[in-house]
Amino acid sequence: MTRFLSGLAVLLLLTGGAAAQGTGAAIGTIKVADGDASVQRNGSVTPASEGLDVQREDTLLTGPSGALGVTLNDGTLISLGPNSRFELAEFEFAPQRNSFSFFGKILEGTMVYQSGRIGHIAPEKTRIETPLSVIAVRGTRFAVRVPSGAGN
Repeated sequence: MTRFLSGLAVLLLLTGGAAAQGTGAAIGTIKVADGDASVQRNGSVTPASEGLDVQREDTLLTGPSGALGVTLNDGTLISLGPNSRFELAEFEFAPQRNSFSFFGKILEGTMVYQSGRIGHIAPEKTRIETPLSVIAVRGTRFAVRVPSGAGN
């Protein structure tokens, strides 16, 4: 009986650990969510709302009447207009380890980007990809528009 209870305890610990690993750490927060806006995470879509945390590998989506404004943990600002799709592919802001990276993919729609601390401290570690090009961010602000179906 003791062996059974010990095995059950180990099983519960392992399954609890697996669930905890599945949830990623927040890399930013939605500050503005208007109209048709959502966050796609691990295959499911959640309506976007102010205060909702975003995670690495989330895809931000807006519909015809949608707009999103996100602030990442380093102060980077991302604003999306209608009919946009943006993937937060990679983000690391760990000044204590001198580790910085930001890589995002604007797949369609419009986006305005304003550098946060990563863009100022390590601009070479900041990239935005479109279906047709890669933008190496060296300034502090830019806007991009990707037509629907570009690069497909």
